[in-house]
Amino acid sequence: MIVSCPSCATEYDLPKPVGSDATIMRCGACGHGWIEAHGTDVSDLVAVNADERVAAQGEDDSDARVMAEARKIARAARMAEQKAKAKRERRMAQLRGWAGLAAGICLVLGGMVTFPERIVQAAPATAKIYSLAGKNVNIYGLAISGVEQQYMIVGGQPVLALRGQISNITGEDQRVPPLRFILMDAEGRELHAWTLNSAGKGPIGAGVASAFVTRLAAPPEGVDSVEIRFAKPGELG
Repeated sequence: MIVSCPSCATEYDLPKPVGSDATIMRCGACGHGWIEAHGTDVSDLVAVNADERVAAQGEDDSDARVMAEARKIARAARMAEQKAKAKRERRMAQLRGWAGLAAGICLVLGGMVTFPERIVQAAPATAKIYSLAGKNVNIYGLAISGVEQQYMIVGGQPVLALRGQISNITGEDQRVPPLRFILMDAEGRELHAWTLNSAGKGPIGAGVASAFVTRLAAPPEGVDSVEIRFAKPGELG
């Protein structure tokens, strides 16, 4: 007997039924489940005697059992369909969760690439991540340039004078933090360091440069180079 799936019309060759008048089916193409009732012969009604009525009653009981079995099969099919649907919904929820996580990661990475200065300002610890990636992030938006050093004798005492300028390389006003000056020898060892707290008396406008000057009396001998940078929190005072 050829039967078709009610959902996708896929045809199946159903063997000749034995016993029950209905068979639970599940489509291998779309997964739809249904109950396939078997055909029965129908004849004209005729008068029956008492014995025939008893036999008919027995047939009715048999039909009731078949229907009860069919209902049981139908409930099982519905439960199986509900479980499959719940499983599909859980899978879709998991996929949406992973997609949201991937989008969030892409957004964070995009922000780190596009706005590194603001990222480091909000989370200073990320500066190490940028440093490992070979990128030094200027969190202040300021550049130190035009540095000059001069040795002079004032009152018979040697004095080292350092001059330069701080430029605002951003499009908005920037506050100037204290400057740190470090004298080093030829091997890169620190000989002396100090902080200039009054490097700027106020914010520097966009594209504007501000000059600084600092002097050190009796500088140590063996000075080979000078490092100038913005002071860290522990270097203030």
